[in-house]
Amino acid sequence: MAGGTSSLDGKLLVAAIDFGTAYSGYAFSFRNDYRLDPLKIEVNHWTGTGSQTMSPKAPSSVLLNPDKTFKSFGYTAEEEYSNLVETGQHQDWYFFTKIKMRLLYREKISRTDIIEDECGKPMLGLTIISMIIQYLKDDLFKRLEQRGMPLRDQDILWVLTVPAIWSDAAKQFTKEAAEKAGIKSDDVMLVYEPEAAALYCRFQNMKNISNAKDDSNLAKKTKVLVFDMGGGTTDISVIAIKSEKEIHIVERACGGAFGGVFINEKFIQWLEDVFGKEILKKFKTEHRSDYMFLIENFENKKRLIDPSTDKQICFQIPSSLKSMAENLWEYSIQDRFKKMEINAVQVKGRGKLFFPSSFLLENFIIPIAKNIFEELQHILSKHGDIDSVLAVGGLAQSPAVVSEIRKYVRDIPVYVPFDSSLAVVSGAVLYGHENNIIKARVCPYSYGIQTMRPFINGDDENKKVVQEGETWCKQCFRALYKAGDLVKLGAVSSYDLKESFEDENRKHKRFRPIRCVMFISKKNDVRYVTDKGCIEHGTIEIEAPENGFPVHYECTVALEFAGTEIIARLKDKKGTKTIRLEFMN
Repeated sequence: MAGGTSSLDGKLLVAAIDFGTAYSGYAFSFRNDYRLDPLKIEVNHWTGTGSQTMSPKAPSSVLLNPDKTFKSFGYTAEEEYSNLVETGQHQDWYFFTKIKMRLLYREKISRTDIIEDECGKPMLGLTIISMIIQYLKDDLFKRLEQRGMPLRDQDILWVLTVPAIWSDAAKQFTKEAAEKAGIKSDDVMLVYEPEAAALYCRFQNMKNISNAKDDSNLAKKTKVLVFDMGGGTTDISVIAIKSEKEIHIVERACGGAFGGVFINEKFIQWLEDVFGKEILKKFKTEHRSDYMFLIENFENKKRLIDPSTDKQICFQIPSSLKSMAENLWEYSIQDRFKKMEINAVQVKGRGKLFFPSSFLLENFIIPIAKNIFEELQHILSKHGDIDSVLAVGGLAQSPAVVSEIRKYVRDIPVYVPFDSSLAVVSGAVLYGHENNIIKARVCPYSYGIQTMRPFINGDDENKKVVQEGETWCKQCFRALYKAGDLVKLGAVSSYDLKESFEDENRKHKRFRPIRCVMFISKKNDVRYVTDKGCIEHGTIEIEAPENGFPVHYECTVALEFAGTEIIARLKDKKGTKTIRLEFMN
């Protein structure tokens, strides 16, 4: 299977969870409905306890009771925690937000990784993420039961979205969090976010995509540059659509931690410069509801920034922040702006700030655009035949961001789905139904196994070792795939393994697992695992039989790379079976 070993066999429904840095949600469709209309996808909608507005996604925030049990998620969690903070009762509670970015973009990932809540109290990251997945899973079951359609666990195939730039360790962490949330490994698969978005837009009628020409069609043979601009990251992939049923991923995914949260953080830094860090910290603690309203207000207003006009965009500074600051300064907010020579922003009435679009563009949008363009340079120089650009994700709803992209790609048309923030989760549902549509992916690294081979002239003398009377070269890189190789779905790379336990010093190892260490490198000419840029990536583990390995043991290990997960299979005299790949510390 494309995403692992999960299968649609016997499933009645496909459900996708889009777990994001800032916002999360889920969508689903029944297999019978998919056969009649693939785009008949239902998206869950959320409301806060004090709001009547429906949203297809909820904040990726979770509140735990003082005993570390789950209390609430999303808007409800944020509102309940704000009330606790404002009444001074929050210290014993646990509140987590932006978990995905804080945990899964680390260089090394472990099941025991700790994240701290807003007050610095530690919890296992795996536990927090599994709680979010379990809440979303339980919410779907509850919703189906309310409709009189109760389903069993085994009736649902789950699809979890992940950034294409994620490491194998981060993907393994995500799957284990799903298992901890009660989803069996065989019932869940992963999909890369930009690929899901492209799949959704291929199914969409182009009339639902802005700036599309009548003859435009993502189902035709074309090469598409996909931007998935979410809350935490911008994920960039190049996708070649070969036919209606065949898509190739032809460039290693790139991007980084510059999504919508990046812009919000720039705004918060600006507020700290204007009001002072201590005042803003005090405001956030004593008037948390007002602070959340301020950030949410900016979240909405930043999408109104229009580079084609220099219209004024108004922000209302909460009266609680205005009073707190003016009492400390002993002068007005208007005088503060004059002292700081912030002439571009006008202060009117009771704390209304009027920003020219050009000011917001220069200070908050251009910085993120520069990061995106740095990633684009290599892609555009390598792929001169890109036909179109597809911008999806919440940040694609910003005309200013899309305008900057259009400037950079010049003559290449840029398309934005009207429901761009839902393209990923909807595409993930489609992927669950059609997970074999991605027929090939380019290999992001050179993958290899650490091996020993007979020593030959020219080998590094420091790597010479004598074992059972024979001279070997240790720490060799046995290449399985090279960076840039286009690997077809289902293709495998195999290597033969021979182990001898005849030597007296090795007899005891017959009862221990055989571990093969996998290494990766961005280079294609790797000779030794100690070469510069070659790093340890994971371990393939072959469990010892109950009676130990035979004195002379031979097997073949086959690895499949084209899916979103690497799959390892062992073949020996006893047969063929899937074996474990370990990517986490």
